[in-house]
Amino acid sequence: MQCGNRVIQRGITCNLQVFFTNEGKGWGLRTLDGLPKGAFICELVGEVLTSSELHERKAKNSKHVDQVLLDASWGSEGVLRDEEALCVDPTFYGNVGRFVNHRCYDANLVIIPVEVETPDRHYYHLALFTAKKIEAFEELTRDYGIDFDGTDDLNKAFDCMCGSKYCRGGPNNSKD
Repeated sequence: MQCGNRVIQRGITCNLQVFFTNEGKGWGLRTLDGLPKGAFICELVGEVLTSSELHERKAKNSKHVDQVLLDASWGSEGVLRDEEALCVDPTFYGNVGRFVNHRCYDANLVIIPVEVETPDRHYYHLALFTAKKIEAFEELTRDYGIDFDGTDDLNKAFDCMCGSKYCRGGPNNSKD
């Protein structure tokens, strides 16, 4: 019998494909099989940096992959200052999770912090799970949580091309 709480330790079990999108978003990730809601896709892997280290890195490198800001409440004993907040940056070290593109509000994946048997409770593994049933060959997406009106966001706002009717930052988005 396998424990249902150990999906991350078993690794990727679904058939995934990195592909070049037709919509101008660059590389993307899709599933080759239909997947039920709640299915584990993969971990989101990268270097763990403080937000100040990430700002320095982004200033030096224009070809930077979008990072994930770790919520300090996921395991910290107290509240971290903004410059101490931790981020996962897959630019130089990552896995297929780095190819998951953004989609506003109705993305089909969600990030869940998962504690994996480790004595250090301050670090969690970031796992991508399906938020709804996904059809074979459907692109896998997650909401990056970008404030497209903000100016001081670690994720510099870009022209969103997600295609969602709920898009909050694309060319067809009315900000009036």
